[in-house]
Amino acid sequence: MVKPAKTSLWALALAIPFLAAGVAALKPQAQPQSLPDTFWTDRRAAARIEARLTHSEADRYRSRAPAGGCPVPAEPMPLGPLARMEAQQDWGGIAAAYALEGEWNQAASFLERTPGSPERDSDLAAVALARDDHERALRLLDGALAAKPNLTQALWNRALVFREMGLTLRASALFEEVAKRNEQGWGREAHAQALALREATLERQRQWKAARDATLALVEDPQAPLPMDAARQMPGTVRGVFYDVVRAAASKERAQALLPLAKELDRVHGGSVLSDYVQRVAKRDFSRRSTLAQQYAETLRAGQGVPETLLDRARLSGDDDIYLGALLRGRGNAARDLQDTLARIQKTNDPWFADVAERDQARKEISEGAWWKAEQRYFGALQRCRETTLSARCLELERRLAMFYGDMQRVSEAEQHAKQLWAGARQLREWDLELNALEILSHVARSRNDLGSARAYLEEWMARGASVSCYWPHVQLAHLHYQDLRPEAARRELDLAAACSDNPMEPMFGATLAELTRTSPGSEDAAWMRTISARMLAGPVVAKSDQVYERYLEGRFLLEQDRGQGEAFLRDTITRADALPRGDALARESWALAYSSLATDAGRAGEFPKVVTLMAAQLGTPVPTRCALAASVHAERTVLVALGPKGEVKGHYDASRKVAFAHSDSSRLVPDALRQTLASCERVDVLAWAPVFGRTDLLPAELAWSFRLGRVSGPRPAPAATRRLVVAGVETPSLLQLPRLPTWTPDAEPGGAPPDVLSGSDATPSRVLARMADATEIEIHAHGITDPTLSGASLVVLSPEVNGRYALTADVVREHRLTGAPTVFLAACSAGRTTALQSTEPFSLPAAFIDSGARAVLASTVDIPDAAGRFFDGVRRRIHAGIPAAIALRDERQAWLSRDARAGWTRSVLLVENAE
Repeated sequence: MVKPAKTSLWALALAIPFLAAGVAALKPQAQPQSLPDTFWTDRRAAARIEARLTHSEADRYRSRAPAGGCPVPAEPMPLGPLARMEAQQDWGGIAAAYALEGEWNQAASFLERTPGSPERDSDLAAVALARDDHERALRLLDGALAAKPNLTQALWNRALVFREMGLTLRASALFEEVAKRNEQGWGREAHAQALALREATLERQRQWKAARDATLALVEDPQAPLPMDAARQMPGTVRGVFYDVVRAAASKERAQALLPLAKELDRVHGGSVLSDYVQRVAKRDFSRRSTLAQQYAETLRAGQGVPETLLDRARLSGDDDIYLGALLRGRGNAARDLQDTLARIQKTNDPWFADVAERDQARKEISEGAWWKAEQRYFGALQRCRETTLSARCLELERRLAMFYGDMQRVSEAEQHAKQLWAGARQLREWDLELNALEILSHVARSRNDLGSARAYLEEWMARGASVSCYWPHVQLAHLHYQDLRPEAARRELDLAAACSDNPMEPMFGATLAELTRTSPGSEDAAWMRTISARMLAGPVVAKSDQVYERYLEGRFLLEQDRGQGEAFLRDTITRADALPRGDALARESWALAYSSLATDAGRAGEFPKVVTLMAAQLGTPVPTRCALAASVHAERTVLVALGPKGEVKGHYDASRKVAFAHSDSSRLVPDALRQTLASCERVDVLAWAPVFGRTDLLPAELAWSFRLGRVSGPRPAPAATRRLVVAGVETPSLLQLPRLPTWTPDAEPGGAPPDVLSGSDATPSRVLARMADATEIEIHAHGITDPTLSGASLVVLSPEVNGRYALTADVVREHRLTGAPTVFLAACSAGRTTALQSTEPFSLPAAFIDSGARAVLASTVDIPDAAGRFFDGVRRRIHAGIPAAIALRDERQAWLSRDARAGWTRSVLLVENAE
């Protein structure tokens, strides 16, 4: 393989035997000759790719024919033309030649040597698409098309990305846009692609709707034919409606007429559950049941929930199936009806309803705070379902797991189950579940800051006509565009949302409006904000957290109109939020955003000492006077303030960010002038909130620095003795499918007490918490899972308790006082990973340890190798020798980097320290 970064094509060519004529062809020429006419013709004729390239020769249309499924080996690339292109530094040409051969690694290495441009981004997107990196491909293509809307190759490639993601109606629309440009060959193929994608997608919708309508017709028309073909082809759809058809049957004869359809569904799914059900119903006393069945049918026709009166009559009549249907379709009192629902489901002995029972019990467990029980319940139900033929019900469990993990912000797991749902729904032609999957995938992508994918899923959802609301999708898109720093697009969608007749002017509209007023104001903004505020505060009882959020929105908006009044409102927001429990998520979000707004506004005004004071107040730490950096990022704005070794103040404000901070390289966030101010400091305290908190590349690895958080209340009591707690050898729950970590055996300190080791099944959350109370050092060697639910960062996986609980989370840690003021080493993969959301608590698992009294916390923000235990132990020993934690971390890191090039992960170890 050619390695252009280190070996020239000349040297590589000379290392390969070739004919004398080939040697002559490779010799440098005074004036490079033009390439042979057949070079690009041959490349295009044998092209292995579907993506389009921006190189003019490589992009000429060629028809592509399937290879019959047989792999065809690539022809050797002629080295002479490549060498001449290298001599001319035609890196784009070489990249295109390799790309046509499907040699994407080589193509990428040459593309990276070309100047930045929309064309380069489009070609790099083709590389990302070949690697199935749809997120990066969309980001590159969105940027390329924003800069150059007429770049047809980027439009084509974007259509391919949408198609590969399964977003076929959006892909079809994009291919049609390409077709309208009437390029030779490409236009015809684009139209054919668009037509095929649209028809295949709409055919799935037609089949689903036809199967559902044909089954529902049995409620309306006793003479309607039984949908036997639909039962064979789409048994899940038909069965889902069939239960209601039987409940609505008003006579014994009508019920018996449904028996052939029941038998066909039983044949497909196995067993005789439905046949037995129909025969039981046919034996009921229809002089009593008939009225109930007719009333039930009326609610189906009206598309309404079941009234309480019908629910009560069905309960008393003993018609359990109608009662169960009413319970499942009604909203009722979930807590009151839970046991009744479970009892009725158990009596049916029908596996179709098993997931309903699990869902309702899981909801109860989640409401009681036992989310780990719900997780186990869902997993168990899914495993049992996969052993049956009820594929559609398994998809329903995938949906519930995706939503469960989505609510917990465990985005990796949520995405995994949402994609299983997405693929399965398309395969089974369950159109309604496809729509559910798109909505979940959009939310999950937003949670992990993949805003391009979030928009793509939402656009496909809209293209399928999924929403009866005009307003909702537009306001969602507006907020996504704002988060992605596309104010013009955000304003366009917000104006569309405002024009909708069903616009409720709710808080998300207000949050987007308040931010857009800064960069893209509108003439009606003030009137809209007044309407939003009035609606939020209307009603006899308004939650205190809603009042706080309304105060924040109004203050954020006023900051651009009347700075003094805006500041007053934002400070009032902070005061009101502080009076509410810390667990009030909306109040805490308002609190964080109010601080961020004040800090960036102070930076805009050049009031840099005020920025430091605000940041210290937000972090609950004393205001530093020297060797500190305050850093705040709010959308497109950045404020940085450096305090030098003599207290000198150097500030920087910038409002020109074009790429969302989540996708930005923070290694260059701090300008050189501010770095120079800090260069002579022995160590630096960094004051930062999300999304900057947790960025381990903020300052150079050669500088000793740490994030500062928290305030010590009073002098620390001296511990009676050093006590080291080590948690290792954890037995993780099988449902998480995590690899077993190597055993970590800590060395005893010379002359000191042996460490207190918790391992195996003993390393449960309750035991770990109890033994942490008076420890002076805590080491945890375990797996970490990103989980911003409870606090915004990650959890550590420990051995499960008897009741199944396995997670050490921030909220639990915060409830326990650590009297030994320990230094905590979280040697867990990604235990220090943080979200990039402006409103979340910063890095909450380490922050929780600080809140509970820890002196310092070290954690990795990336996955770590098995050798990490030795690295953390090295830092620990340096601290024992009396070296400050930040310097100990810096020195151990430098020692590892100097002797092992694979130790780059050590740069991603984070240090958070409490105020001394």
